[in-house]
Amino acid sequence: MSTVTAVSEREAWQGLQALTRLYQAGFQSAFLNTVLHRALQHQIQRDESDLARINAALAEFEQKYALTTEEFWQRFQAGQVSDTADFMEWNVLCKMKRRIQGRLDILRGDGGAVPKPGCLPARRRRSPLARPLAR
Repeated sequence: MSTVTAVSEREAWQGLQALTRLYQAGFQSAFLNTVLHRALQHQIQRDESDLARINAALAEFEQKYALTTEEFWQRFQAGQVSDTADFMEWNVLCKMKRRIQGRLDILRGDGGAVPKPGCLPARRRRSPLARPLAR
């Protein structure tokens, strides 16, 4: 039985750079191709699973407050909602969704550079008159 030894971020980065140089120099390895493919697929599956859980939580907030996440995000960024625990959590879920979606775009080869609509980052300016959304 083999054990997996954790490596530091620096060691992982150095390994990726070495592999990049090897492949650029024409190195070929069916074994490494398979390992890299499986590692990427594993991360995609983990991210898809996380994204599904986040989307379910976002849907609960949408139903509870009768707002789409995009509408909430726009109001939150404009300072039109108060800093209740629900709204803070909804905001964090938006940020998590965006980060995971960006990772998935990169892993799938979609680039990840163009933000998806909704949950877009912006500086939040809170209005002193902001009130919680009524339910």
